[in-house]
Amino acid sequence: MLNWLANLISHHAPTPEKQAERALSELRMGLFQAEQRVLDAQLQADYYRSRIAFCEQVAKTGIEQVSDRRKLPQDLSLDNARPSLKLTAAQ
Repeated sequence: MLNWLANLISHHAPTPEKQAERALSELRMGLFQAEQRVLDAQLQADYYRSRIAFCEQVAKTGIEQVSDRRKLPQDLSLDNARPSLKLTAAQ
């Protein structure tokens, strides 16, 4: 009985390898959440950037000119001004 108990304890002892395996999923989840916060922050920054640009145009030229310009197809060069992040998770 004592031998069986000793084998059980030694088999389930927290080795550095087992601790690393347990920590790996937690660290991956932390990385995923951090990447999500980065993407959310970028979306929020883009939102405020576009609102500021809109308000500056309204203040400078008036709402009629801005609303008429917004009805036209927008220039796609603004999307290429900010490089996108490439997020990867190593496995």
